[in-house]
Formats: sequence, C-alpha cells, structure tokens
Amino acid sequence: MENTLESIPWARKLKLRHLEVFLAVHQSGGLTAAAAQLHMTQPALSHWLSDVEAVIGRPLFLRNRRLALTAEGEVLRRHAERMLGDVYRTDAELKAVQSGLQGRLNVGSGLPRVLLPKAIARLQESRPGIFVSVVEAPFAALIDMLGNRSIDVIIGALGSQALTTGYACEALIPDSIQVVARAGHPCLQKVSCSWEDIISFPWILPPRGAEMRTIFDAAFAAQRVAPPLPCVEAGSSIRAQLLMGERNYLSILLASEVLLYSPLGLQNVSLTPGISFPDIGAIWDGERASPLVSHLLEALRAESQPGLDVA
Repeated sequence: MENTLESIPWARKLKLRHLEVFLAVHQSGGLTAAAAQLHMTQPALSHWLSDVEAVIGRPLFLRNRRLALTAEGEVLRRHAERMLGDVYRTDAELKAVQSGLQGRLNVGSGLPRVLLPKAIARLQESRPGIFVSVVEAPFAALIDMLGNRSIDVIIGALGSQALTTGYACEALIPDSIQVVARAGHPCLQKVSCSWEDIISFPWILPPRGAEMRTIFDAAFAAQRVAPPLPCVEAGSSIRAQLLMGERNYLSILLASEVLLYSPLGLQNVSLTPGISFPDIGAIWDGERASPLVSHLLEALRAESQPGLDVA
C-alpha cells in the first residue's frame, strides 16, 4: 500500500484543536475543568471531543466518575503530546528567527551548575545567534519532557535509569559523591573517617528518590551501617548554604560541585571507601535531534576535556 495520508482516513480530518481539547480533558479529568482551562463553554468542548472521537473512529475515554483513557486514547495521548510539542517548539523557533536569533535550544538538567554553564558560554561565543533555555527538574520529569519534545537534550547522571531509556547517551565527565563539611568541623581533623564516625553528626541530604540519595543510602547498606537520618532535606545550593553556618552539619555534594563551593570554605571529609557516582553526560533523541543539539554536544565535549575546570 502506498504510504500517503490518503490511506489514513482520520489523518486529513484531525486538527490541532482536536488534540488540544483531547489533552486538556485528559489532564484535567473532566469536561468542566477542561472547558475553563481552554476558555470554552462546556457544550463547545463536548462538541470538539465528540468530533475527535468520530474522526478517530473509537472512544478515547471511559466515562466513569473521572474520565480515563481507553487503549486507543493512550496511543493518541503519546502522539498528541509529541505533535503539540513540535508545534510549540516551531513557534518558539520562528519567533527567535523573527527577533534576530538563529535558533532556540531547550536544555534540561538536574545538575545545572555542573559542566553546563561553561558549555553554554562556549556555544554562544561560537554561535551567538543561539538562544538557550535551561529547565531544572527531576530526572523522570526531564525524560517525559524529552519524549514530548519540550526539551532537546538532558545533562545529568548516566545511571541505570538513563541508560535504559533508549535515547542516545554520551558520558562527558566522571564524578563521585563527596561527604562535605565547613572548615573547623571535627571530621576534618581526622586523616580518615570511618562510616560509623560520620553518622553521629546532623545531616543535610537530598530528598528521598533523588539519585544521589539512593546511591548514598545504598553505599551505607553495602558497609552494613544504617544510613543517617537527615534533619534537613534540600537541593544542593540550600545544602551548601546551611553547611556554611555555625552548626556541625555534614552533607553530600558531587565532586564537580565541591569545586564551586571550596572558595566558601567547604571541604571534603576523607571517607574510605569512597562513594562512586555515574558519569555526568548528555541524553538526547538521536532520531529527532535538531542540528543545534550537535553544536551543544561539541561545546560540552570541549569543556569536559581533562584539565579543564568543569564546574
């Protein structure tokens, strides 16, 4: 059969408005909320929803107390998110060109201070027409955003979760987890601390579910020592600020992050054995990536060369 739109009955009838209404109903779980979100009357929204189901030829929702997707609805959801993601991206790129920019690159990272800032500066020095937008979010959310094309590339840890996504991955810099403290902390007076030594101090740790926290807890389990219970859970910048106070907190940072904070007095606590961490690298959709992704990868590779300060 010839592969044309003429062979797909619904393809020439489906409109972007259909997809917008469909996703709004799915995300809100009901017609009233979706109508308010789209600034439509409920009868008008119901008409559009009936129309898209007629175009597809199958019901897309199970009409329970809260609307739930059918199997066909789930298939359309995945494609609708990608299609509308492409529309929003194209609109942003067109606006960028119209305003004198040459392109727009959307980057996601849970580690925005590691490697990325200098790579962006290098990229824009060689290609000043590229506008870069950086989104900070947990890894799972970034993978969803990469899937619906609201971001182009992720800079993050290449752990098992990253390596099993099916996306292209490239390791850029090695890293490790470092136990850190302020100058004058009792642990810094020792040549080397044992795992038992460090659990008695107050701890500031990443939230549960964060990759660093998972690896940290697993490292204690491997030493047959119960991991410390934190008195504070926070992101790396908040952890660093609290560490610089008067209390003898301990926390963890990536080795590449410690370089940022060492001028402020934070130091590594010597711990044997150390705690390994996956390489920091780039993750992108090799089949759909724009040429701008290649330019960013070039800048990332250049900034990750041995001997360069990547923080």
